[in-house]
Amino acid sequence: MGLANQTSVRYVQAGGTIQDAIEAANPGDLILVPPGTYNESVIMWKPVNLQGWGAGSVIINAVKGVQAEKLVLWREKVEELITKGLVDLVPGQEIGFGGVEPDTLFTEEGAGILVLAEAPEESRWSSLPKHRIDGFTIRGSDQGGGIVVNGYADYLQISNNRIINNSGFFGGGIRLGHPQLTAEEGGNVVNSDANNHFIRIHNNHITQNGGLGGAGGGVSLCTGSDNYSLTENYICGNFTLGHGGGIGHMGLSNNGRIERNAVLFNESFNQGMTVVGGGLFIGSQAPQPGSLSPGSGNVTVNANLIQGNAAEAGDGGGIAVRRSNGQDVADNSTMSTRWYNINVFNNMIVNNVAALAGGGISLYDGARVNILHNTVAHNDSTATAGEAFKPGNPNTSSPQPAGIVSRAHSPELAGLAVAGDFSNPQLSNNIIWKNRSFYFTGDPTADPPVYALEPEPATPAFWDLGVLGNGGSLNPTHSILTDTTGYDGTNISADPLFVFPYFNAARGTTVAPGEPTTALQTTVAFDEGGNFIKVRFGP
Repeated sequence: MGLANQTSVRYVQAGGTIQDAIEAANPGDLILVPPGTYNESVIMWKPVNLQGWGAGSVIINAVKGVQAEKLVLWREKVEELITKGLVDLVPGQEIGFGGVEPDTLFTEEGAGILVLAEAPEESRWSSLPKHRIDGFTIRGSDQGGGIVVNGYADYLQISNNRIINNSGFFGGGIRLGHPQLTAEEGGNVVNSDANNHFIRIHNNHITQNGGLGGAGGGVSLCTGSDNYSLTENYICGNFTLGHGGGIGHMGLSNNGRIERNAVLFNESFNQGMTVVGGGLFIGSQAPQPGSLSPGSGNVTVNANLIQGNAAEAGDGGGIAVRRSNGQDVADNSTMSTRWYNINVFNNMIVNNVAALAGGGISLYDGARVNILHNTVAHNDSTATAGEAFKPGNPNTSSPQPAGIVSRAHSPELAGLAVAGDFSNPQLSNNIIWKNRSFYFTGDPTADPPVYALEPEPATPAFWDLGVLGNGGSLNPTHSILTDTTGYDGTNISADPLFVFPYFNAARGTTVAPGEPTTALQTTVAFDEGGNFIKVRFGP
């Protein structure tokens, strides 16, 4: 990017800090950060261009253990910025300084880079739409996450960074806004709008980050992230106790685009709770009982590779859509073109796993969804999550659909007749191929106990499409299906001739050192066509 409209170029001096350079800068300045390791948590409170030499040579190390004394200075800086009115909190954020754990920005504390800005009526951010964070490795945050954009940071660009090994209360890698924050508006409690508009997140390496809740272990896009673009990122090996191991779009953010990313081997899991979306979650926060959700806004998911992700405690190993529609349907009952629209186009959604249903894609309260030109293949549902077991029978679960699953609408959305009874997407020009359904069975009385994942009773164990909680069915057209029986005549069943296809398999035999060979092992079985059909745990 050129230097047009830059006020000046500044450098982080030898032995100095990035924070010192920000304090000395003017809005629009280019701050060049030379190679080195910077043991600090940066507060970017001015719309500057923060430019590292490159992610391979400039490291922001936010570990509190190496900067305990700097945390005090961080808190003092936050207090100064807020009390002097230099930055604004978003509606619903608490004010409280001092003490062992201050209330203000507690869940953002110690982020690698925390972006604070001014509310729109006084903001310099939208008038200088070239501010960015580029060319850093950001690692080691154990509370706030890698990069947190609190609010009002219109047009910020986050690019060419390596964001690795961060942990946060709500998302560990990059977070825009707040997944659970609420405020009062017109006498009603609403999800707080952080007003982070037109933010571009591109060409980042986002790996091995973890979140304790909310949505998005790698990238978290929360209410008010309108017109965001998340493009050409490598998002791999992230984890969350909430929804969306790789990416989480939670709340009403209109016109988001998630394009050309590699979303690989991310995981969502929470013991005893149902959390969904191993690779990608799109949805709204849970509404008040008996109420409609505000919806998610329009979102386009295009040309991504979504592979090897796991929803270990719920639906949607690849993609989970939840409550994308609600109040928008009620407000436009005679004009469905005004309902929020989820477009899933041109993606490879392969080899993902759901512990409940929809190893590839799961839909719930999505009244307007288009799934076109995708490959949804070799995904698995294991039926090992709690909801797959009938009460009183913990040793045998019920098999679940494995490719694309749709669930019956909530009573609130189903009460709007125009929304239909279940998420019934437009399904056309897809390859939906050999998605496998398993169920769990075991005999704890055997000596030793034997537990297994068995294929769904049908032979072979493929269950590509299904509707749960309703007697309806999905209607694919002009697609390649494993089995076309009962579907539109425009579909065909023909080998799609994948390059380097594989089925998911067990990690192999595990024997602890010193144990006899009769110790717990894993047995893998294949059919004559080389398709993996069974995992058995036992001697």
